[in-house]
Amino acid sequence: MSEAADNSVNPHYLDHVVATGRQYEVEASEDIMAGNGMKLLAKGARINADVRDRLLQHKLSKPLEDCVQVVDGVVPARFGPIAEELMGQHALLAALCTPKLAQQGLPQSLAKLRLSLPVQSLLTVYSEYQGDRLRHTVGVSLIAMALARHLLPGQVDHQRMLALAGLVHDVGELYIDPVYLRREETLSPEGWKHIVLHPVVGHRVLHKMLGAGPAVAEAVLMHHERLDGFGYPYGIAAERLSLDGQILGVAEWLMALIESGLSPLERASVATKLIPGEFSSELLEWVAASAGASPGMQQAREAPAPLELAVPRLERLATLLARFGALRGWIDAHIAEAGPELGQQLQSGAQRLLRIQRAFSSAGLDIAEPVVLLRQLAAVREPGMHLEVMLVLSELEWRLRELEREALLRGGLMGADDRAVMLEMVQRLTEGLGDAPV
Repeated sequence: MSEAADNSVNPHYLDHVVATGRQYEVEASEDIMAGNGMKLLAKGARINADVRDRLLQHKLSKPLEDCVQVVDGVVPARFGPIAEELMGQHALLAALCTPKLAQQGLPQSLAKLRLSLPVQSLLTVYSEYQGDRLRHTVGVSLIAMALARHLLPGQVDHQRMLALAGLVHDVGELYIDPVYLRREETLSPEGWKHIVLHPVVGHRVLHKMLGAGPAVAEAVLMHHERLDGFGYPYGIAAERLSLDGQILGVAEWLMALIESGLSPLERASVATKLIPGEFSSELLEWVAASAGASPGMQQAREAPAPLELAVPRLERLATLLARFGALRGWIDAHIAEAGPELGQQLQSGAQRLLRIQRAFSSAGLDIAEPVVLLRQLAAVREPGMHLEVMLVLSELEWRLRELEREALLRGGLMGADDRAVMLEMVQRLTEGLGDAPV
């Protein structure tokens, strides 16, 4: 975070710039000066591995991001074909983004966006890391613009701003050690702390960047926040979460579901029924109405895994929630004795666990022993029901893992005594259960 604020060069970002230089010509768009007035690179000089150490040794007079030019990098004309292809592949995306009445098609609108040179270069660097990220970011931008057209009709500049925010919403990941971004890794709380900060870093990079600015930066900062206060990085809630942040958050969430495989609408429905209150009802009603009006949503369902494989997962969930029930007195006692910070975190965690517990019961997952219940469900031979059970399990597992990370992360920022209470609570709930799939 400080590296983005004091014009030190972030080594991870610079490594991505150097890697981009293997495919594109990357050069200084102006003289790159050290904070003491020393010229480090002249305008037009190549930015590659040969100059890496020189740049890392100095604080610069202005952010490196503002001085990088990727020649013939990503241009808006590319967004249109990518958007058309995504809409052709994903029925939910097409349902959400098909123009209403006489509106111009969203792919065409994206292709007409204007990008400043710093934004274009930053987006090019981002699009190249972890393979091709441009498809993901175009998808988020598509949904954000579709939502903005619905909620902000006639406000064309505002719609374009949110489309731009969708394109750059995850650029903060460029500043994180890549080891924490490996998708096959199960993150520790320490690793999760780095991920949680990427909206903050993105905000700091974009806030004063030519062609981005405060409005884009604020939307990016809030795209993982939720109305019920269980988002990150700050856990802001209710009216403090801006409409722009909500729009970008829903767009990113939906695109992640779309990319995860088939049945994204069913996944979204399960998530919002189990844990209501994360998104505004107006946004969710628009999603449901758009999807319901599209014949393309009558698509094949995802083939669920055999229910027998879910037995240990269901047993883990049932055990953890039973432990929570037994631990309520201990938690309430510590809340009564705790200072404001610890008390708030314990109260918040207990409320979240209660919601998960209610969701577990409302799904009928506590009416029999896991082995018996899943054997009974398997005998029904109804693929739709099987899929819903597996989606419920996955969603609850993710929520519990998210809650564990949050508790350990917040606890790590407290004093020693309060930290010990948070750690003891997590240990009592999870000891011996192993990691939940995420």
